Amino acid sequence: MINDLMLDEPIKITEKPILSPKNFDWVEDEVVAIIFETKGHDVDLCGKTMTQWVKLACVRIPTIVMPLPRDEDFASSVCQAAEGKKIALVLYSDTPLLKQDTVLKVLDEFSSLGMNALSLLRGYVFKVDYLNSAKEIFSPARRSIAPEQFQQVETAEQIGEAAEIIWQRIRDFHKQNGVILKGEKTIFIDADVQIESGVVIEPMNIITGSSVIEENVLIKSGNYIENSVIKSGAILQGKRIVNGEEI
Repeated sequence: MINDLMLDEPIKITEKPILSPKNFDWVEDEVVAIIFETKGHDVDLCGKTMTQWVKLACVRIPTIVMPLPRDEDFASSVCQAAEGKKIALVLYSDTPLLKQDTVLKVLDEFSSLGMNALSLLRGYVFKVDYLNSAKEIFSPARRSIAPEQFQQVETAEQIGEAAEIIWQRIRDFHKQNGVILKGEKTIFIDADVQIESGVVIEPMNIITGSSVIEENVLIKSGNYIENSVIKSGAILQGKRIVNGEEI
């Protein structure tokens, strides 16, 4: 892979960073994120595919999703996809734990140091002009930024562990927005579920799809809710509600 081309020679540092790291508005105009889809890219994790989770981490960046190229076509594929941009951020669909603030931190460091090429634990950042003109890619610059987020998720065990991490992130998000979760480790909420403040959810509940739980709902134990709107003030226990209908 491209690591074999990244030799330990001095990196070229420009006198000034090619982009200012102080304001992340530049990423929309100057950066393209390229996500190479690997095996298992369409595996569902908490309501989104692995590719979709990586794409969410690039929400402020124009993003191109494409098949993983052959090793010998890697550089040309990146250059073609990055045409018209100054920086190419190369990611892989098998890193669904990646978060937006980590992506911005990587780009900040790359820009601040005026790098030409940066190797991450799983991914790369390139200055496009450099990649277009270089016969070989020389860079000792390797960074271990948030390594737990760049870990490959491939095996059944790794997928299960990643799902637990993402579910906890989702639960934390809703708690911060005024949702009360009792026995939260037994509550499973998909990524696209909307829950309004004041909702109380007791143990042993699953809420999936694009469900909406309006304010002051009490969800007692043993419910399964899929693609349904639960109106304000409702009390549920032991219900199975799919597409708005109890079944």
